[in-house]
Amino acid sequence: MKPRIVLEPKIDAHDSALYQPDCLASGVDGFENVTDQQLADYDQQGYLLVRGGYSPVEVDLAKRELKAMTLSDSPACEAVYYEGAIRDHLAALATERDRYLDGDSLDNLALGQNLDGLPPLDPVTRAGFVRKFSGFVDTHPALAAFARKPALINLIERLTGQPSRLFQDMAMIKPPQGREKPWHQDHAYFNLPLDSRIVGVWIPLASVTPENGCMHLLAGAHRAGPHIHFKRRDWQICDTDIFGQTCTAVPMAAGDVLLFDAKLPHGTPTNQSHQQRWAVQFHYVSQAVTEVDNQVRLDAFGSEGKDVTC
Repeated sequence: MKPRIVLEPKIDAHDSALYQPDCLASGVDGFENVTDQQLADYDQQGYLLVRGGYSPVEVDLAKRELKAMTLSDSPACEAVYYEGAIRDHLAALATERDRYLDGDSLDNLALGQNLDGLPPLDPVTRAGFVRKFSGFVDTHPALAAFARKPALINLIERLTGQPSRLFQDMAMIKPPQGREKPWHQDHAYFNLPLDSRIVGVWIPLASVTPENGCMHLLAGAHRAGPHIHFKRRDWQICDTDIFGQTCTAVPMAAGDVLLFDAKLPHGTPTNQSHQQRWAVQFHYVSQAVTEVDNQVRLDAFGSEGKDVTC
């Protein structure tokens, strides 16, 4: 498998006021202790935090697999995304750097610049700039086991009331000083019907805190439906729509599990620590759901033709 290799653009620093939590998320200990009341709370709040969903052994196996992928010349996945800061280490791209930060490049913010192969750096240096892997469950059994853990699937199907399937798998490795993922709704990225019950699952492989880029969310805001997204630092909700909202931060230990509705607005700030922030993220939907045309998604989440600005 030859992965798609993407160098992301450098993006501007975010306003720190975007990630000033008013409260911290509370959770339940273990999949087996999730009650019907907590399922109802998920419908109202848009998220459910399960503490200790994965054992230290499971976490260690997954993290070892991902670390090996960052160093490998053949990571065996569909795509590898690198932080924009890697461009400073690639002299061959020096004349290209500014072009990918111009206004003309805004359409490429989600895609970045495609390379024919891995960046021509030594593996250790290159590994330090990996931001994301996608499409690896079919080639990495340790990660597939994470995504298909029976207790997780059972809880997802309790939340949705439907047999579910995994349709997206990613690893989110925010390097030291790694960029923000601006506020957004995951459904804005998916060509799936608007009434689909999509469950996102975010699992850290080491402790996550506000300092190193833990999840921040707007509890209950999924019930408002699609928010308009703009191409700014990313495909995102406008900053002005976030300022002043009640923000919940979700610090988590390795192996904790955050389940969230795909219409729940959320974001993660810049990693201000000196360590990589390791997490995996999966999305599940009903087995009966099929894709819709791209225009359906853009009509709901895009800004074109709506007389709006950001």
